[in-house]
Amino acid sequence: MEADSIDSIYAMRYPKKMVAYVSVGEIEPWRKTSTPYKASWVLSKNKTWNSLIADLTNEAYQTFIFERITKLHKMGYRHFFLDTMDAYHVTAKDKKLFKSQQRALISFIKKLHKKYPHSEIILNRGFEILDRIHKDVNAIVAESLIGRYNHAKKRYSMVPKADHKWLLDTFKKAQEYGLQAISIEYSKKSTKTRLEIARKVKKLGIIPYVTDGLLQEQGECHVERIRRDVLILLNQSVFLEENPIYSNAHLAISMPIEHYGYVPILYDISTKELPRRIEDRYHSVIIWVGGETKNNAKLYEWALKAKEKNIRVLFLDNFSYLGQNEQLKAFGLKKEKNKNKLTNHMQVNYNASYAPYEIPYKGSHFEELLSTESAKEVLKVNYENNQTTTPMAITPWGGYALYTSFLISIDDVSHWTVNPYQFIKEALKFDDIPMPDPTTEAGRRILFTHIDGDGFVEFVRMQKESLSMEYLIEHIYHKYQIPHTISLIQGEMENLFPELTTRMEEVARELYQIPWIEPASHTFSHPFHWKDLLQKEVRYSKFEKHYHLPIKNYKFSLKTETIDSIKYALSFAPRSKQKEKILFWTGDCQPTKKVLEYVEKNGILTMNGGDTTIQKKHPTLNYVAPFGLQHDEYWQIYTGQQNENVYTNNWLGPFWGYRNVIETFKMTEKPYRIKPINIYYHLYIASKLASFNSLKEVYEWAVKQKTSKLYASQYIKKGQGFYRTALGKIANGFEIRNQGFLRTMRFDKKINIDIAQSKGVAGHNFDNNSSYVSLDASGKYKLVLDKNNRSPHLIDSNGWVHKVKNNNKKQSFRLKANVPLKANFYVPKRCKYLPNENFKIKTTNQQLSISSLKEQGATVVFLCQ
Repeated sequence: MEADSIDSIYAMRYPKKMVAYVSVGEIEPWRKTSTPYKASWVLSKNKTWNSLIADLTNEAYQTFIFERITKLHKMGYRHFFLDTMDAYHVTAKDKKLFKSQQRALISFIKKLHKKYPHSEIILNRGFEILDRIHKDVNAIVAESLIGRYNHAKKRYSMVPKADHKWLLDTFKKAQEYGLQAISIEYSKKSTKTRLEIARKVKKLGIIPYVTDGLLQEQGECHVERIRRDVLILLNQSVFLEENPIYSNAHLAISMPIEHYGYVPILYDISTKELPRRIEDRYHSVIIWVGGETKNNAKLYEWALKAKEKNIRVLFLDNFSYLGQNEQLKAFGLKKEKNKNKLTNHMQVNYNASYAPYEIPYKGSHFEELLSTESAKEVLKVNYENNQTTTPMAITPWGGYALYTSFLISIDDVSHWTVNPYQFIKEALKFDDIPMPDPTTEAGRRILFTHIDGDGFVEFVRMQKESLSMEYLIEHIYHKYQIPHTISLIQGEMENLFPELTTRMEEVARELYQIPWIEPASHTFSHPFHWKDLLQKEVRYSKFEKHYHLPIKNYKFSLKTETIDSIKYALSFAPRSKQKEKILFWTGDCQPTKKVLEYVEKNGILTMNGGDTTIQKKHPTLNYVAPFGLQHDEYWQIYTGQQNENVYTNNWLGPFWGYRNVIETFKMTEKPYRIKPINIYYHLYIASKLASFNSLKEVYEWAVKQKTSKLYASQYIKKGQGFYRTALGKIANGFEIRNQGFLRTMRFDKKINIDIAQSKGVAGHNFDNNSSYVSLDASGKYKLVLDKNNRSPHLIDSNGWVHKVKNNNKKQSFRLKANVPLKANFYVPKRCKYLPNENFKIKTTNQQLSISSLKEQGATVVFLCQ
C-alpha cells in the first residue's frame, strides 16, 4: 500500500492486513520527507521511473530510510513491502562496488528485522541474497509467471516458457526456505480473464495477484471478488446545508440497498470529478443528480462508458443530461413531444409483477414522452390520443424511473409507488450473495439498550426527592438484567448544578457497579450543532442563544467533548469496564468527517442519529434509516430506532408516546427484518408517570422476545462491520473476511451448509423467510453450501459464537453471552452431546436445548460416528 496516498485510518483498522510500501534501492524525489535527500546518496538515475539509484552503503541514507519506516509505524503500519531491491545491479560491472552494495542491503534488512521483530517483511525480488536473509523476511514477490507488461513500450505480452520456468524454480527455492511466494501478473483483459490467470498461478502453488500494468486497479486473486459497493452520484449543492443526510439518495434508497448486503457510496459531483475505473470497485451505479449538471456531456459519456463496461446503471428523477434522441439511442430510449393537454385523461398500468406499494402512481403530465426498446415496462401511461410513455422500466443495462413515478412526496414525506426492494434489486441485478446482517446475532434478532445522559438531575414527579437516575436504578436497572449502555453529560454533572455534583457522582458510581451496565459519555457540553461549532460560525437567533449547554467560560474543544468526557464517565466505573471508550452523539447528531476521523483515530466508538420511527400512523419506508451515513472513509453508525423525545413530539406530549416504539420494533421485523430492537431513551423519561409507564411497557415487550442481548459497543462494531466485510466467491460457496464483530450472513431462502467443510461457521436458523448464518469471532470464514449436511450445528442462542472447531469426529462450539446462556442445536442421530453439569438440557427429535441460570459461557461438544 502506498501509505501517502490513503488515509492512515486503514492502517489503524487493519493492522494485521496493511503492508506499507518502502522503496529501498531508489530515492523518490517527489516524495515529501522531513529530511531532504542529498546528492551524495545518489549513484545514478532510473529514467524509466524518474527515480534515483541510491548508495546503500551510505549510513545517512540508511538512516533516511529508517526515518521513513518509523513514520509509517507511527501511522499504524506494522508490515513492510521493500521495493527496488535490485536497483544496485546497475553497479554490476564494478564487482567491488556491487558486493559492497549487496552487503549493505543485507545489513539493512537484518537491522530492520531486529528493530521490528514482529513485523512481516515482504521483498520485491532479492533472490540472490535469499540464502543470507531468509530468516529475516516472510515473503518474496516477483513479477510475471504468466503475464507481463513492458512499461517503456506500454505493451502486454505472455511470458516465454524459459522465463516462466526460471521464475517458478526460483519461487520454489524461496518456498523451501519457508517463505511465501507471490507473483504479480499483468493483464488488460476483463475480470474473468484475470481470474483465469490467477487460478493458473495458484495451481502452481504460488500466491497470485493480477492487475493492470500501472498497478492502478485493484487486482484479482484466485478467489473471485464480490463487489458490494453501489455508487450513487448526487448533486450535494441542492440539499440543505449541502448535507447528503437530507438527500433522497440517503433517506430513500440507501436502506433497501443495505438490506441486500450492498453498500451505498454517496458521491457528490458538484465538488468532485466523476470517478474513474468504476468497474474496478463498484457493482453498479445510481445517478440521481436532479437534472442539469455543470457538464451534461461529460456525465452522458461517463454513463455510456459504464454501460459499455457492463456496469448496471439506474437513472432516477430527471435525467435531461442524457440529451436528445441522438444520445438517448445508445440507451435504447426515445423521446417525443406530448400532444395531450394537461387536463386530458391518462391510464396508468403496472407491470403484472409489480403493484402499488405505499401509494399508487396515477400519472403525471410530461412535456416529453419517453419510450424504450427491449425493456420491462414497470409503469406505462396511455393517453387519449393513443400516445404512450414509460416513466419507469427495467432495461438490459439497468433501469430508470422519472420524476414522481417512483417517489411521491406528501408533507415532505416520500412514498414509494412500487416496492423499492423489488425494483432496486431487479434494476441493479443484485447477486445471490451472503448478506452481512447487523440486525441478528446467533440466529436471533439483536436487543440492545442505550441511554443518553440528559436529565440525570431531573427530579421525579412521583417521588420528588429522587433524581431521574436514582429512580431508574431502583425501578428499571436492577429489575431488567439485560445489557444497558448508559451515558453521562460531564458538564451537566460538574458545572450546571454544583450543589448536586457530589450526589450525582456517587449515583454514577452506584450505577456502573451494576454488572449489566456499560459506561459511556454523552459529551461535555451537549453540542447542539456540530458543524457550526467546528466552523466557529455560530449563528445566533432569537430562538437559540447557545449551540451547547450554557457552561460558564467554556470554549468548545473537540478533545474536551470526546476524550476527556469519556475519561470522566469511566472514572466512576470499575477497572473491568474501562476497556471500551463509547460516546453517543448529541444535538443534531450530525458529526462532520473531521469529528468522525478524530474519534476513530482516538479509539472511540460512537453512535446516534438516524430517524427510524415507522409506525401505523405513517407506515412508509421514509421513516426507516439505513445502518449509517458515509463521510468518505468514515461512517456514522445510526441507532436502531429513535428515542422517546421523538415519540413525544419533542417532549411536548403525549408523554406516554414512547410506547409506540413497539410498533416500530414490529414493523422493522416484518415483512423484512431491517433493524435490531434498540430501547433508546433519555434519563428524564423517569420524571413523569406517563413516560415512565411507557418505558416499562417497552421493556416488558422487549424482554419477552427471542433475542440475542448485546451492549451498544457490540452493536456499533457490527454496524462498522457491515461496511467493512469483504466477500469472495469460490466453487461451492463463499469466503468472508472482516474483523470478527459482524457474525451473521443472511440468505433470503432456505439453505444447507456443510459445517464440517466450512471454517468459522457455527450453523444457521431459518426465521422470517430468511436463513441467518452464524459465524464465530475469527473474522476469516469459508462458507460451503451443501444439501447434505450431516454435522451438528447451532440453530440460535441468546449470546454469540466465539469459536468453532472441527476435529475429525469431534465438533465444539465456544459460546458466550451477556446473560445466562441459552442455545439450541441441531444434532443428527449419529452424534451425541457431551454433557456439561452446569447446564440443563432438553432434547426433542434432533434438537438439543441447553440453558443455565448463571453461566454466561460454555463449550458445547459433540462426538459423531
